[in-house]
Amino acid sequence: MFGEIVSVLTPDKVKLDGFYSQPAQPNSDSRTTVDAAVIVHGLSGNFYQSRLLKHFAIELRKTGIGSLLINTRGHDYLNSTPRMGRATTMGAAVEIIDECRFDLTAWTDFLVQRGHQRILLLGHSLGAIKSLYCQAHQSHPNVVGVAAFSATKLSYDSLLSSTGGDRFSHWLGVAQQMVSTGEGQRLLFVDFPFPTWMSADAYLNKYGNGDRYNWLSFLDRIVVPTLAVFGEIEINENPAFMAMAEDLRNIRQANFRVEMIANADHFYSARFKAASSVLGDWLNSLVG
Repeated sequence: MFGEIVSVLTPDKVKLDGFYSQPAQPNSDSRTTVDAAVIVHGLSGNFYQSRLLKHFAIELRKTGIGSLLINTRGHDYLNSTPRMGRATTMGAAVEIIDECRFDLTAWTDFLVQRGHQRILLLGHSLGAIKSLYCQAHQSHPNVVGVAAFSATKLSYDSLLSSTGGDRFSHWLGVAQQMVSTGEGQRLLFVDFPFPTWMSADAYLNKYGNGDRYNWLSFLDRIVVPTLAVFGEIEINENPAFMAMAEDLRNIRQANFRVEMIANADHFYSARFKAASSVLGDWLNSLVG
């Protein structure tokens, strides 16, 4: 895929890198809703690793839509990122998800500076949650749509009542104790909702009581057309999507569309074309 490595400086002075690809041919159809997309990686991902997101970028470019594969400050598990000119430890293990607003705003501004006016936020997994969260809490005037692939359900009550609820309660207690003794930045290896290293601060921020990042609780704040896509396998088997099918059936919001892809897991293995087809059909159904 042809393009260039680019970088931005966020409003809070974090330097992030990405890969920008101009559309294969300029899209002059004024009815087309989107002319560029910010493509957001999932947990511990980055702008160059995901085969699924690179597939989206290539397919969008073919249809005359520019693509921008990005790093957020939560890229990889840990990274050393310049902030105010100094190397700072960031990454999925220590990130505060609310700060994604700074990252996505900076990248959207980048596309505007490159001449794009109608921008899509397209995210996978945690990147889908970040895309929804950002548009709900700090909407950008140039964002005209959100496509969320496999946005997990970050519900405190659901996690607590799940089969692993006892482990969830345990790790909440451990994290709270560490924060109370000034060790909030210390990493601990948790085994719920999945095995990973995470700081106590980050664990409480992401999973603590209040459902701050449960996108179902703030979906009604998003006024632009929104697409939510899920794999049939993950909905039926992945605990991160517990009772999601029922939740989706209860949504009665204009401009919100749900699509389920048969035989698809969380990473749409062997179902890339089906995923991009759903995205393309949704984009074609919209007019600017």
